[in-house]
Amino acid sequence: MTQTAKLQGKMRAKGFSLVKLADKIGLSTTGLFNKVHNQKEFLVSEVQAIRTALGLSEQEVQEIFFAEDVE
Repeated sequence: MTQTAKLQGKMRAKGFSLVKLADKIGLSTTGLFNKVHNQKEFLVSEVQAIRTALGLSEQEVQEIFFAEDVE
């Protein structure tokens, strides 16, 4: 499973759409879309805001934002 799929799964599980999460963390929907789909990199502050919003564990943060995608 890719990091994008993991993040999207966590968003769905917590009831967050892309629009709702973008609003919650202070990004535009387009900005968050580009970051979720690996067009732009997340800032550390954005990762922290997403972690808080979605209630992610440290391990989940590492798997979603910092693991290398090897397929």
